[in-house]
Amino acid sequence: MKKKVLTTTIATGLMAAGVLTTQNPASAKADTVPTGDNATSTNEVATQKSDAKTIAQDNVNTAQTNLDKAKADTQNASDSLQKAKANETTAQKAVDEQTNKVADTQSNVDKAQADVTTAQNELTTAQENAKNATETNIQAAKDNVATQEQNVATAQDQAKQANDAVTEQANKVADAQSNVDKAQADVTAAQNNVNAAQKTVDDAKAAMDPANVQATVDAANKAEAQVNQDKQDVATAQNNLENAKAADATRQTNIDNAKKAVNTAQANVDFSTKQAQEMKDQLNKYQGIKDAAQKEVDGLNDKLANVNTITISDVEAYKKAFNDWYTGSKRGENWTEEDKNFLNDFMNSNTYKGNEADKNITVDINHLTADQIKELSLFSADLLNQVRNQLGLPKVIVTEGSLKLAKDVTDNYVSDNWDKFDHDVDGISRAAEENGLLSGGNFYEDAIFSSDFSEASTMDDLKSILYTGIVTMIGGSGDEMLHAAGLLGVDFGDDISTGKEQYFSAGTSMFPIKEDQMWITKMGHFFNVSKDYIRDSAKFSTTEVPGTSTEDLVTQLNTAKAKLASATDALNKAKDADTQAQQILAKNKAELATAQDNLTKAQNVPVQTETAQKALTDAQNKLATDTKINVDAQAKKEAALGDEAAKQKVLDQANANLATAQKALTDAQAKQKVAENNLSAEKAKLASLQQVANEKIQDVKTAQVALDDAKNKLAALENAPLLVKAAEDKLAAAQKALDPVENVLVSEKAKLSALKQDLADAQADVTTAQKNYDEKLAIQTKAQTDLDNAKKVLQAIYDREALEAQIAAQEKAREEAEKKAAEEKAQAEKNGYHVYGNKVVDENGNQVSNWTVKNGQIIDNKGKVVSGLTINKAGAIVNKTGQQINSKNVVDNLQANKRTQAPVVQSKVAGKTYVSTVVAPEKAKANALPQTGEKAGKTTLVGAILVGLGSLVGLFGLGRKKEY
Repeated sequence: MKKKVLTTTIATGLMAAGVLTTQNPASAKADTVPTGDNATSTNEVATQKSDAKTIAQDNVNTAQTNLDKAKADTQNASDSLQKAKANETTAQKAVDEQTNKVADTQSNVDKAQADVTTAQNELTTAQENAKNATETNIQAAKDNVATQEQNVATAQDQAKQANDAVTEQANKVADAQSNVDKAQADVTAAQNNVNAAQKTVDDAKAAMDPANVQATVDAANKAEAQVNQDKQDVATAQNNLENAKAADATRQTNIDNAKKAVNTAQANVDFSTKQAQEMKDQLNKYQGIKDAAQKEVDGLNDKLANVNTITISDVEAYKKAFNDWYTGSKRGENWTEEDKNFLNDFMNSNTYKGNEADKNITVDINHLTADQIKELSLFSADLLNQVRNQLGLPKVIVTEGSLKLAKDVTDNYVSDNWDKFDHDVDGISRAAEENGLLSGGNFYEDAIFSSDFSEASTMDDLKSILYTGIVTMIGGSGDEMLHAAGLLGVDFGDDISTGKEQYFSAGTSMFPIKEDQMWITKMGHFFNVSKDYIRDSAKFSTTEVPGTSTEDLVTQLNTAKAKLASATDALNKAKDADTQAQQILAKNKAELATAQDNLTKAQNVPVQTETAQKALTDAQNKLATDTKINVDAQAKKEAALGDEAAKQKVLDQANANLATAQKALTDAQAKQKVAENNLSAEKAKLASLQQVANEKIQDVKTAQVALDDAKNKLAALENAPLLVKAAEDKLAAAQKALDPVENVLVSEKAKLSALKQDLADAQADVTTAQKNYDEKLAIQTKAQTDLDNAKKVLQAIYDREALEAQIAAQEKAREEAEKKAAEEKAQAEKNGYHVYGNKVVDENGNQVSNWTVKNGQIIDNKGKVVSGLTINKAGAIVNKTGQQINSKNVVDNLQANKRTQAPVVQSKVAGKTYVSTVVAPEKAKANALPQTGEKAGKTTLVGAILVGLGSLVGLFGLGRKKEY
């Protein structure tokens, strides 16, 4: 019953956890096990357990499968996310790179637009100059140039005068500085005189002392000798001054001559600089003229290079083929193979040049505008006139009347729904009558038919048809020359040299041909109107339509080439003149440099007079000073040798001289102050003059700028037509350069827009992939949780089975232990003394009255441990040898122990440790032996044994089952 209750409890616990709630209906078996006395049988419980384990394992397997699938889905989602992110990175990189390209292209567009703006401004300026390029304005510009040249000359002269004033003032400053230096020297000399006078006073005072007489005499002798030496020094200085003056005169002469040489050289440089600039201006002018002429030639060459031409390689051979076709009784009868081969070569050697600009012009072939008819007519007339010119025939002329005829005829083709390989003669006649021309037949139109399956047409397509039509008709296409005669203005049968001047135009139309199948045919129309076919001149205008033909371009090119040759010749002459002017300027600059170097050398020669004069002055001043000293010394000498009155007189004179010297010092200092003030004033004036000179130099620069501007304006007026042409070419080139880069910008922006959309799509894919990944990861996480829970359920079942097995084993061990203990207990009861509760009984079940059991030991009636006896695990009382005592051997065992006190010992009983003091037994007494009383009752004895067994079982740990 215990096992059933335990199993049911575990199963119920698992069910309560909710782990099995997702299982199939079979799992309900384990959920309905009863827990009372009416519980399901053991076999049924085992079956339910087996089903629960199977279901739990299935749940684990299913959860593992779900997890594996979830992981695979998550990995796929992760791969998709990484791929989407990589695509996003690639798209972002492409956007960044394209953004840079757009920025670069925008920069190119901005630059090209700036070039267009600059060119437009230059053209506007050139056109304004051309408008103003009248003889009056040109002469005014020339006069202005002359005025500005005079202004430059005037400014240069004023600048020179200002510089001369600066030089003159600089000399005055130098003189003032010299005066200051002299005044300073005078102050110094005066100070020296004061010092000397003071010393004389001191000496005079000293001379009044008799002890200084010899010294005074010696000083007087020395002073006299010094005066004599000073006189010789003055004479030498005077001679040196005369020599210095002569040397300085020579220096000044050299400087003056060097300045004249510099001025002459500077004038030569100024003149040659002006000439060199004029030659440079002239060179630039002719260079501009030559460049403009070259641009014109290059432009015309470019135009002619793109012009479609028709060339007859052998005019006489062509005329022969033309005339051979008309001779004989039958047209074409005399046409030779040579004629045919020549004409075939003619048609094969002349091919149409495509035009890229015309390819971008879409046209409605059946409804051409007036400008388009005009363009096609002038194009065809130019081709036809090339041929006529080579054959010596009069040219065709495009007129307003011929253009109207072309439009009316082509309109009639359209309105008549023409669908045949033939001429709409009725439509031609109606148009001729409406335009005042001879009517009633096809007297005007030659046509070429071009089968084409495309209804879309461009101006280039139409020009190609018309070019091919003229070449094939002139070349006798279809083995006949009737079309050639019509286009060349030759009446049928006449010699080719009899061609007429005609009014000419061209047009086109398109229509379906109805034969075996429908296809589109493009038709080129050529209209030649002879003057004698005009019936009503009021209806047919012969006013020529202006246009530029190939012949006109050739004429313009020849004229431009002549201008270029003339401009080149003038430029070469200007280059020679410029080279000569530059050589002369270089030579004059070299001479100026030499003259300036000579002047510098002359000026660097030291001025000697001033130094010599100073030396003389110093010598004279020293002589004067020393003379005074000598006079004083002699007076002192005389006084020293004289009486006291004389000495006093010398002292008085010395004091008077000191006062005079001090006044002289004061006067010298005053003069020095005046000199210094004068120097400051002269320096201030020099600074003012230098400012004026700087302003005059700036005036020269300003005047030169005005002169250059006047020359440029004159050149612009004189070369206005060429400059306008050059500006037009520059603007055209700038505009031509702008269009492609603008187209590239549009293209690059479109690419950028597409790439941005790709990026947006890639970012959206990343968002979607990220969401999908998050969802798959959440599913994987849940699958992992389900698997963990399923494994927990399965493990719980395994743990339960292990627990049940452990409990069963413990139960079995307990039962076996109880059985063994009962057997041992029974044996112990049978063999002798044994324990019953806390009592000791003998083999007959009688209680031993004087022994009790306490703490696993036998205690006597005195409360002492009975020595030598122990209780074994079966509850038997045994001696030291393990022999169970009984009623027969109890006395022997007790008396065998000596009466000694034993130490405290430890003993283990059934795994527990006991502490006791063993006391040796006293001498045996009758009442000391254990006494047995009444035999315990059977029921009581059995109960006691069960209690003992319960305690024993407890010692073996069976109580641990409560942990489960």
